[in-house]
Amino acid sequence: MQRRPLDFYEHAEEILRRMAGDGVLCTVRDAAGRDNVLTLGWGQIGRAYEGDPIVVIAITPLRFSFRFIEEVGEFVIAVPDDSLAAAAELCGTKSGADMDKFEAAGLTKVQSADVKPPSIAECPINIECSVYATIAPPHELLPPPHRRRPLAEQHTIYFAR
Repeated sequence: MQRRPLDFYEHAEEILRRMAGDGVLCTVRDAAGRDNVLTLGWGQIGRAYEGDPIVVIAITPLRFSFRFIEEVGEFVIAVPDDSLAAAAELCGTKSGADMDKFEAAGLTKVQSADVKPPSIAECPINIECSVYATIAPPHELLPPPHRRRPLAEQHTIYFAR
């Protein structure tokens, strides 16, 4: 796999379109060096105050990956193409506690340039993210249906560069 830098903003529309469709993949690594991949169908992307791109995601403590992002504070958003729809579905419906989702989905881990979690070779876009702010529940940032859940099930929101 040959890496080349991409302009984040040139791909923002594609990232949002994929997120609203089959989802984007998100890789995480825990403090022991174990990797997992999950599918995200919600998130925000944009421009931070300093002009750097930011990614905002939300994960509930009910998800196996929650502990990973809490321990390491980094993740990779891997944007799949149409050929990876089945992989995105598997990674969004199965738990990494029960299987190696990279292997089950036929995804190849590649060392990321600047963060610990791996990038995914089959994804044309990989965005390496480092968390700079976390907002744990209770908060008013998600819609009312999420806020009505028990506190232990509510999503933590991660802001990352």
